[in-house]
Amino acid sequence: MVNPSDIIQAGEHVLIKMPSDNVKCVVLNAGSTISLGKFGSFKANDIIGHAWGNSYEIYDRDNKTRVYHPDDMNEIDETANNNREIVDDGASQKLTSEQIKALKNEGLKGELTGEEIVNKLKESHATFDKKTAYSQAKYLQKKGKKFHKVFTPIKPTTYSLNEYYYIKNPAKIRDIRMDTLSQLLSYSNVHAGSKLLVVDDTQGMIVSALAERMGGKGTILGLYDGDSPHYDIVKYMNFDQEHLNSIKTLSWGRIHRPVGEKTPDELQDVTQLTGKDLEGYHRRLKAYNIVEESRKILFEGNFDGLIIASQYQPESILEKLVQYVRGSRPVVVYHTYKEALLETSTWMRKCPDLLAPQITESWLRKSQVLPGRTHPEMSTWGTGGSLLTATKVIDFPVQAALTKRERLAIEKKNAEAKKQKRAREESEAASGSEAVETTTTSITTITSTTTTTSTEEPEGDERSSKRIKQE
Repeated sequence: MVNPSDIIQAGEHVLIKMPSDNVKCVVLNAGSTISLGKFGSFKANDIIGHAWGNSYEIYDRDNKTRVYHPDDMNEIDETANNNREIVDDGASQKLTSEQIKALKNEGLKGELTGEEIVNKLKESHATFDKKTAYSQAKYLQKKGKKFHKVFTPIKPTTYSLNEYYYIKNPAKIRDIRMDTLSQLLSYSNVHAGSKLLVVDDTQGMIVSALAERMGGKGTILGLYDGDSPHYDIVKYMNFDQEHLNSIKTLSWGRIHRPVGEKTPDELQDVTQLTGKDLEGYHRRLKAYNIVEESRKILFEGNFDGLIIASQYQPESILEKLVQYVRGSRPVVVYHTYKEALLETSTWMRKCPDLLAPQITESWLRKSQVLPGRTHPEMSTWGTGGSLLTATKVIDFPVQAALTKRERLAIEKKNAEAKKQKRAREESEAASGSEAVETTTTSITTITSTTTTTSTEEPEGDERSSKRIKQE
């Protein structure tokens, strides 16, 4: 059975790689026509339902397409030719600029294929046979990028979208390169069933990578700044509903419920609403429930990791969110500049909740891989950003080192001790009340006796004084 994800579906986002190596992101709507500029255009229905990975050639006036099979890359035979006597002054090409322009127009009309145009240019080149075999292959490749009408649909993935954005506009994804993103996923210990807390200002690049790695199993809570999350890359990934349901979002401004905020039920009486008012009520109720669910997930805590890639100072975010991460879980911070992470690393070393902060920076250089011509490219990319990693200190390190049976035994023992202590306090309280009553009765009796004695003493004094008088 064919997996639907392996087939190009209508309505999906697709990356189109053109002969010039430029990439264009389009939506394949059924019945639409996709324009590729000077390379022509094609009908979306011609590739919908086909498998990913094929290249297609536009070969007719009606812009028909067919599967293109490139020539095999074979070893280039060495020759005695060299480029010492070749002068690159433009005079070697016998065709004039007007004739070359006419060939281009014929190619756009579909009267000539790109391969035919390249062959005409090769035949009219006076010094082509004098070039070395490597120079000839390089010349044909260069002309093919201009005139071949071949395109390749590429499936949107974490790798392809990261490369697309990093080449086109790296500032949108905060210059995070694929090798750095791979390290971030590794340090974060992302797997199916994870519960992750994310602050992503990379147009959803990190959230998309996490969702793809987790396969829709687990929960991703993304905190964003503003009225709505800017996760454009998420919609380009063609996620199914299971993946989308695993992504929850919450605005920084709505983490705590405003004082006096009322629910939609308290604001309006549903029984009196009809038509558009009722539809608006249901929309507000749905939005309210989404925010409440995200708040509940955040305050429950027990996240398996915290990932930060924000424009704000990282330590200001860590102060608020570290408390929601479980013990012995990773904390990963990405930033374009290493200097910003140095201050955060110093803050982490003073924080008692984080352990062993470490800054890493990767370096990447692309290489050309061709038979007999494999070598690093002359130009390379700039920085791909830096990562700061640490581990959340577990709350109860002694109990964490025990086995499950030992922890249960300790919990049972503590429960019995609490029960005995409570019973002892109750018995002491009861005996104390009885002692108070006995003491009160004794005091009352002693007081009465004392009163009686003090009352009888004057009579004795009077008798004594009378006896003295008689004598």
